[in-house]
Amino acid sequence: MDRWVDPDETDPRTWRGSGPHDDLRRGEEIGTVLQRAARTPLPYQYEEDRYYAEDVAETFRSRQFTNARVVYNCGVDTERRIKMLTRGLFWGGGEDHQRFKAQYRRSPPPTDSIPFEEYTVWTRYQYGHIERTDDGLTFTSGERAPEERLETLAWADLYEPVRQRLVELELVRNPPFARYRLQELDEWDDYRTQFRYDDDAFAMGP
Repeated sequence: MDRWVDPDETDPRTWRGSGPHDDLRRGEEIGTVLQRAARTPLPYQYEEDRYYAEDVAETFRSRQFTNARVVYNCGVDTERRIKMLTRGLFWGGGEDHQRFKAQYRRSPPPTDSIPFEEYTVWTRYQYGHIERTDDGLTFTSGERAPEERLETLAWADLYEPVRQRLVELELVRNPPFARYRLQELDEWDDYRTQFRYDDDAFAMGP
């Protein structure tokens, strides 16, 4: 005896939207990192406030601090100039605490200098003491005056959290060239994996 089959039940179109994960994009529907970077409109700017409590001394290669708070202000303007300013605090570990600001630059236009080679870094920092209050963290400066320095640093000498954000900005600034340079450095696969499903990276989501 033949079994009657409702044609609507076998039509895949009737099942769309009925599953818990049907709204997720898959395969070719997911934009590549390079596509998302290329589609990001200029000017592009964002600010991120991060707190670190693990591997602080190793991550920032800066004395034996156990805690850090860093605010990253990152952007690429309409002239494709990268602007990245960081400010924050280091404390814990029995050391003098530190307040700092740092700015990272590479001269425009994109082809005048090579991405992921050298960056001009201006840093201002001061030692003192940090206390937790109801209003958050309070920094009290010590007797030493603030110090400043301007230097040119190689890509490998930058902190990894800084490198990650500069990669995003360089990809927005000039996607093909940035990818080519990362491939030369054998770092493209690592950063592509980091950004692949990162909703907060670029102006375009995965």
